Amino acid sequence: MSCEKIPWEELDNYKDYNITTVPIMAAADHLGQACKDANDRYMLCRSDSGADPRKCLREGQVVTNCTKLFMDQVYEKCKMPLARHATCIDLSGRKFDWCRETQVEFDQCMLEKMNIARDFTWYQDKPHSKFQTWGESAREFFTDVTNIIKHH
Repeated sequence: MSCEKIPWEELDNYKDYNITTVPIMAAADHLGQACKDANDRYMLCRSDSGADPRKCLREGQVVTNCTKLFMDQVYEKCKMPLARHATCIDLSGRKFDWCRETQVEFDQCMLEKMNIARDFTWYQDKPHSKFQTWGESAREFFTDVTNIIKHH
């Protein structure tokens, strides 16, 4: 579905979701799983549509609506773990590795109450040997990236 016929003046009719960046960052891995189909359709539209962003407004609205529904459910079921994790991320200057304790609490809540598990471990979070050479580290990184690409 395309909406290339929508005039620029009408674009203000598409309302955004009133939420700051930090809670979305805190829930990003889970949000990505919950709204994967909507995001994939939007990205496919963007890839296929050329330079006019109006061609994907409806697909973008589906992504926004999916995000609204997801975040409403998170606020209902895991509000305090999300709040603690988002606050930690905000106060740490967006350094996620400083907030692993609150991340674990939030991840557990998401798994127990929404049945969504964190999908994968980020490369920088993996334990590394102190004696690992740069070459070994690079090989491991590229192997991990290749495996992620194969599975997505």
